[in-house]
Amino acid sequence: MDERALNDAIELVLLRRCETQSIEVKAARGGTPRLYDTLSSFSNQADGGIVIFGIDEDAGYEVCGVFDPQRLQKDVVEQCKEMQPELHPSFATTVWKGAILVGAFLEGLPAGMRPAYRRTAGITKGSYVRAGDQDLHMTQAELYSIESFKDGVRSDVSVSPQATHEMMDEERVNAFVRDAKEGRPRLSHRDASEVLSLTGAERGGVPTLAGLMCLGDYPQQVYPNLCMTAVAVAGTEITQAEDGTRFLDSKRLEGTVDQIIEDAMAFVRRNTRTKVVVEEGRRRDIPEYPENAVREVVTNSLMHRDYGPYSDGTPCRLAIYSDRLECWNPGGIYGGQSVDDLGHENMPTRNPTLVSLLEIMRVAENRHSGIPVIRDEMRRAGLRQPVFVDSRDTFTVRLYSLPEGRHGSIGGTEELSREALIAFCDVPRSRQEVADHFGVNVSYVAHAYLNPLADAGELVRTLPDRPRSKNQRFVARRRQQ
Repeated sequence: MDERALNDAIELVLLRRCETQSIEVKAARGGTPRLYDTLSSFSNQADGGIVIFGIDEDAGYEVCGVFDPQRLQKDVVEQCKEMQPELHPSFATTVWKGAILVGAFLEGLPAGMRPAYRRTAGITKGSYVRAGDQDLHMTQAELYSIESFKDGVRSDVSVSPQATHEMMDEERVNAFVRDAKEGRPRLSHRDASEVLSLTGAERGGVPTLAGLMCLGDYPQQVYPNLCMTAVAVAGTEITQAEDGTRFLDSKRLEGTVDQIIEDAMAFVRRNTRTKVVVEEGRRRDIPEYPENAVREVVTNSLMHRDYGPYSDGTPCRLAIYSDRLECWNPGGIYGGQSVDDLGHENMPTRNPTLVSLLEIMRVAENRHSGIPVIRDEMRRAGLRQPVFVDSRDTFTVRLYSLPEGRHGSIGGTEELSREALIAFCDVPRSRQEVADHFGVNVSYVAHAYLNPLADAGELVRTLPDRPRSKNQRFVARRRQQ
């Protein structure tokens, strides 16, 4: 961290009169405050964060300065030594309108080293995550997800005490064994039980969670909530009509993963519009949402959801509104990655055995191609780009039925323009948020709008010393009065 980066962060806070996902301010009037919660939350997110000392939030973000910068830095280092693992901040100082301000930058820890927590508090009480400008206790589900990733625990190959081989569908098993042997020389001479064991569909002759979800007769016999709930709503939100009804259609989708996918596709077809186009005497039906995109959304939801003990009682959810389709699943993005990493081949997989079984069954491809397909299909259909939302321990995909270049909201649409983009960045926005808002490609909006506006000083980068960071945000620069 250098003085320029600190000054930019100070300016951002003073202009916006608020803290951010990666910036915390402390008055430090009476000495060095306790920072353990913030040290933990910043270290537990990919790009860390900056703590600025000498700004009083409670006094309307008054610049009060720091009395003894050297002593403050020593105190912060001592608090960092109390963390597990020990943290190593970098510092910068600056003079702002005659007052000395100090910035402490915390690097984000790699996923394998998280969570950072205060030793004396313990991992359960001392681990925090950042949510906006708040430091929140990690949930048991979040802690389990981190520890599972570090320890290589895989819920998809867990075995329920209730599971038996007799719960497998014989016809599906035979087809799977045949497909598994095809093109796999090391499996071609094996018998069925060996194939099931080597592929992870069974352990010790008993079906795994992945095995039952792919090859079971009725997986919900053992896992009653590993299904998908689907609803269709008349408006843009779930409300209760005058006659007491909340949904135009509602269905619980059960069975194996591939069966749930097909039932979900049927539900979407039944509850969305189809446009008929006649070209050169031939009729062509155009669905409201590209079917390939919808299929990938549903498949990814079931394939990459969290099947761990804190989530196995929660179904995936599909909702169709008048302006959009949403698919929600328990379990945020796996392995400490972010929305900006989606679609890249180097991303870790939460359920590798389940993915492998679905690939053998030709239900899905293990090529990290799902997200690019969704984006491409929406683009080809002339619709705005999908929105991906990672909310701590949940993940949501939204497909809008509005044309590309327009932002749908209750009451109107918005064209992409320099003025509209600056107005949208009234609060810090990521590249993906801007692209999703206006329904355009991330790369296009970054090169054509965000970077030029930031270079011209009309937008401010929240992480100026790391311009290509996946946690970079852009906010409109406002003149101080």
